[in-house]
Amino acid sequence: MDNANRTILIVDDEVHIRRILELKFKNAGFRVLAAKNGQEGLDLVHKESPDAVISDINMPKLDGKTFCLMTDPLKQQRPFLTIMVTARIHPEDQVWTEQLCDTVLIQKPFSPARILETVYDYFSAGGL
Repeated sequence: MDNANRTILIVDDEVHIRRILELKFKNAGFRVLAAKNGQEGLDLVHKESPDAVISDINMPKLDGKTFCLMTDPLKQQRPFLTIMVTARIHPEDQVWTEQLCDTVLIQKPFSPARILETVYDYFSAGGL
């Protein structure tokens, strides 16, 4: 499956983070969707069935942890990668992300190339 058939959802309340990641993934040939808060992201997960989701933890309307807890059960029927990004990784963030399916935690500032590499690693490992 080529990248054009894969959808990446970026959920972040910071417009510049969304734009940087959007450009990185579009340039790699992916279909990219973006949401400015967790509730919009949750709606898009249900409507669009993305192959990977990149989400901030601290967001308005629905924070990243709640977003993850609400989308994790969906992975039983249709696996997808979730990459959580945050400015500060707290020990409790490590614990809950490790308990979820196909979920990775990455600290900000991050390299967009590292995020892209994490997605490629997931797909090549048979995640999809």
